[in-house]
Amino acid sequence: MIADTSFLIDLMRENQKALDKLSEIERGSRRQFLTSPSVFELAVGVSMSDLPEKEKIKIFGVIESFSIIPLTFESAWRAGLELGELYNKGKPVDPIDGQIAGIALEHNEPVVTRNAAHFNRFPNLKVETY
Repeated sequence: MIADTSFLIDLMRENQKALDKLSEIERGSRRQFLTSPSVFELAVGVSMSDLPEKEKIKIFGVIESFSIIPLTFESAWRAGLELGELYNKGKPVDPIDGQIAGIALEHNEPVVTRNAAHFNRFPNLKVETY
């Protein structure tokens, strides 16, 4: 299971639906992953925060149980091809979401997100929401 950035933010905000989804994932003994593009998005959020140190502590507290999957050549290439096809079909997607989707497709992992509409555009990508 790959956590989208929206899922991580909802966990930090103690959103009950996100917490329930995390409990479901943990009960199923599913491995929890985070992608390097999500780490990038979280760092951007910290740098824009009025209380960056406090936000950093919250983020690190949430992500400590996740393994990080980097954006490799293979997943970046796949993401680029997928994004280009969607763009040509008039269905553009945020490039960071595309990178997360590329990593998920390359590793055959579902993405858990509040923003299913962002990820449902990718054929063959498993998406879970809460």
